[in-house]
Amino acid sequence: MPDKEKKESLKAVRVELIPETKSLYKLLNKMRKKYHHDIRKAKIGLAWRIALKPDTDGHLVLGMCMRTSDLLKEFSEYDYIILLNKEVWNDKEFTKDKKYALLDHELNHCGKMLTKSGKHKKDERGRYCWRTRKHDIEEFRSVVKHHGVWKRDLELFAEALLQKRKKEKK
Repeated sequence: MPDKEKKESLKAVRVELIPETKSLYKLLNKMRKKYHHDIRKAKIGLAWRIALKPDTDGHLVLGMCMRTSDLLKEFSEYDYIILLNKEVWNDKEFTKDKKYALLDHELNHCGKMLTKSGKHKKDERGRYCWRTRKHDIEEFRSVVKHHGVWKRDLELFAEALLQKRKKEKK
């Protein structure tokens, strides 16, 4: 079989596990230690998502946090896998501050599953249970433009933004 024909018959692999020896895990652990104490027991793996294209609205996924299912936990030690867009991460325009913000964002999706008494829930095999947290706000710019800050989650978001700006001015 000629090389061109062989290459055409191969399916592209668009995911690559990042070895735990890489410095990206140091950054992940630094972020967890600084901002995410509540998920310190979570086992989090990192992987590259390769050759992602923007969706029909032009949005490009920079990262994604996925909680592993019960089935995947039988094959893997991880509670979560964070997929990072490899091309964006390696782009010189994607600064260190942006990388920190992206990892922080993805870590915010990780949360403890709690019992009714407020303790960290475990499964029948003694493993900690985790959940995926949603974004704090879900809204279109045009709705805010038309109607202003009309929901409590938008108010809280606007307040946090103003506090951040005040800190930066000092």
